[in-house]
Amino acid sequence: MSRTSQFLFTNVTDQSAGKTPKKLGLVTNYAVTDNSANEAKLSNKTAPLDAEELISIRTGNLDRVKTNLVNQYPASSQAGVQYSIQIEDMLVTTDSGDADFRVDAPIVANLSIRHAKSAAIDNSVIATVVMRLLSAFTHDDGTWRFEDLMRSAERPVAD
Repeated sequence: MSRTSQFLFTNVTDQSAGKTPKKLGLVTNYAVTDNSANEAKLSNKTAPLDAEELISIRTGNLDRVKTNLVNQYPASSQAGVQYSIQIEDMLVTTDSGDADFRVDAPIVANLSIRHAKSAAIDNSVIATVVMRLLSAFTHDDGTWRFEDLMRSAERPVAD
């Protein structure tokens, strides 16, 4: 008998508007500025020093994966792993009519993932969860919900 792992949600229709990741070139375009046991900090060499982009990658082991879900069939081992990527970008606003005008606005985004140490959890499983997370940031028509969210409108509204 073979065992299968699957998600049991059924709302899996693709949006017509696709999201395309960028080729950041983490190995070629970034300098490692800090490399401790569980964290690497990278600085984008293509960005000027006064408008840096920083990426932090963190990993760690967990004694137990904390969740709000009720787990009726827990594994015998509760051990897990957590990893996250944080990006810090600087939005620079200038005025072509005023050479002295400049306003910098930092933007920070994090994605943190934690899960049990299980052979059933692989790249495709995590990719499914991450794509669903990104989908929660969009309307059904594929447009982003950020303008709603930045106004504290956390409840979804019809398109």
